Amino acid sequence: MKQIIGLLVFAMLIGACVPLKQFEELSERNGLVEDEIEMLRAENDALKVKSNEYESDLERAKKKVDALVSDTLSLSKRLRRQQFQYEDLNASYTELLKGVKSTGAGNGKNKELLVYLQKLQDDLLKREDALLKSEEELNNQKRELRAAIEELEASKAKMLSQNKRLQELETALSQKDEAMLALRKSVSDALMGFSSDELKVHMKNGKVYVSLEEKLLFSSGSYEVNAQGVSALKEIATVLEENKSINVIVEGHTDNIPYKSAVLKDNWDLSVKRATSVVRILLDNSSIDPIRISAAGKGEFLPLKKGNSANELRSNRRTEIILTPKMDEVLNLLDI
Repeated sequence: MKQIIGLLVFAMLIGACVPLKQFEELSERNGLVEDEIEMLRAENDALKVKSNEYESDLERAKKKVDALVSDTLSLSKRLRRQQFQYEDLNASYTELLKGVKSTGAGNGKNKELLVYLQKLQDDLLKREDALLKSEEELNNQKRELRAAIEELEASKAKMLSQNKRLQELETALSQKDEAMLALRKSVSDALMGFSSDELKVHMKNGKVYVSLEEKLLFSSGSYEVNAQGVSALKEIATVLEENKSINVIVEGHTDNIPYKSAVLKDNWDLSVKRATSVVRILLDNSSIDPIRISAAGKGEFLPLKKGNSANELRSNRRTEIILTPKMDEVLNLLDI
């Protein structure tokens, strides 16, 4: 008889180890989802910083273009003045040269005129050189202006693209937050028949937490859900069934008083069994896709309150159902 009992206990322990491994894998997968959500929040902040940088670059490019436009206009005006002066000087030189040729270069007056014409010609050549230099400077300025305008347009396009992506990300995150607020209300409404000392519904880090007291679900040291607990879990299952874009993590928590039974080794085993018991009831009473749900046991290692008073120990003995939004849409925006 003792051998038979021993075999039964061994079989139960083996049976408990198999789901525990699966739950650890599921818990790890949901941990990765949580990390991705935090990464998205950080990416959102980084995009805002980058958008501000693009706006600064755009403002600098605008100022550069404005300065180049002003310089180009100034150079154009100076070039026109030089062209007018050159044309007037060239016309005067041509008239004087005609006069000398018509009267001949023999007399003294014409000799003086020729000296003046030579000087005028030299001045004309200098003006011509200055005019060519100004034209070259103006052409360089125009090329620089075109390059600055292209840079400005590129900055504008980059900023518009960045702002569009930022807006899409913010919209997606906002929609997720709104959906979670609506979910919290749905869960709270569904559980109105239960008192606040039996369960609490709250939001933290964009997730909905349903914290169920031990007395609502289990007897002391047990992992069999009582009738009242089954009733509460059925209400929650109905809400989850209607919200297919929500992932669910069920966490079992205990106090720090050592526990051991013929089947369970310690508080950690107890917390795992309680979590799996809750998962089974949620699935048995709904059409929820099992892939959406994972179970995990935290034992006494994540207490709500640190202390050993009766009230503190009672608060730590709880089961938490954590509702997390699927982030597929947001991940697609970031090409993750």
